[in-house]
Amino acid sequence: MHTRRLSAAVASTGVAALVLVGCGTTTADTSAAEPVERGTVDKILFDYPFTALPVYGAISGIVKERAAEKGVEVVFTNDEMDLQKQVSQLNSFLTSDVDAVVSFPVDPASLESIAQQYQGEGKYWVTYGGDMQNQDATLQFSFYDSGYQLGQDAAQWALDNVGPDAEVIVLNETERQIGIERTRGLMDGLKEVGPDLQIVAEQQAVTPEDALSVTTALLAQHPDANVVVTAVGDAAQGAYQALVASGRAEDDPETYVGGLDPNLFGLQKMQEGKFFRAATYFSLSDLVMNVIDIPVALGEGEADASADIPVSLVTKDTPELGDYIAELGG
Repeated sequence: MHTRRLSAAVASTGVAALVLVGCGTTTADTSAAEPVERGTVDKILFDYPFTALPVYGAISGIVKERAAEKGVEVVFTNDEMDLQKQVSQLNSFLTSDVDAVVSFPVDPASLESIAQQYQGEGKYWVTYGGDMQNQDATLQFSFYDSGYQLGQDAAQWALDNVGPDAEVIVLNETERQIGIERTRGLMDGLKEVGPDLQIVAEQQAVTPEDALSVTTALLAQHPDANVVVTAVGDAAQGAYQALVASGRAEDDPETYVGGLDPNLFGLQKMQEGKFFRAATYFSLSDLVMNVIDIPVALGEGEADASADIPVSLVTKDTPELGDYIAELGG
């Protein structure tokens, strides 16, 4: 993928966690259509189905502000983390006056024919959080690299503070491109730095509620687990809460929780010196402004408007930690 890299200073990771509540496919006609001339973008549909995630309020606020700055209109779907609702709502906007859609697919394969129809109607399709066959651009945020950085940090911390016998729980996400690449990076980083660490459990969790339930069950089997790392930042919040509920002291010197994506709860605990020790972070503003900037650039004729936002690791010693907390509304 050729990408338009951002040069703004960045920090660690946020957005996007993934839940498949409904399942289904679209039966739309996928036959090739005559190309329709496309012009400038004045109205954008933002299709972000994971509205129950803690980060959604910040995301939608940034999108609205950027749309106002660029002089374009933005409208939103309300898919409620349900694939069938996502398909239905995208179909309902197909013949509307939107010029572009930015969609975070619950299941990319189920949206391919819809994306093709949008393009056939003369609208631009931007995929948020992955790649699709039928797209004009993609918005990503260093999936593999973010997982790799967190895996390395967690493994080094475990070796330095517990030893090679430290027990590790991995809360992964393996249903979508973003989660698959993050999980692969996470495992590679762990195994490269700490090949003898004991990975005692791997299980999927996305939301804080998922992770609270999953981690609680796993701690019943592995009560001495030292490290929990998550492929989704909001899952790290639930893992932290499960450890505390199990009786783990928040200042326990042999416990580490880390996650991918900006999560306000986690960063605040990190700032307080608790055992939420690391997160990968990118500037949420830098990411989300591209929900508006990419379609506008496509409408202005930019051939390759895609963006892949770089990330970096954040710990309690990161000077910008307070700024990142403020960006999330803390």
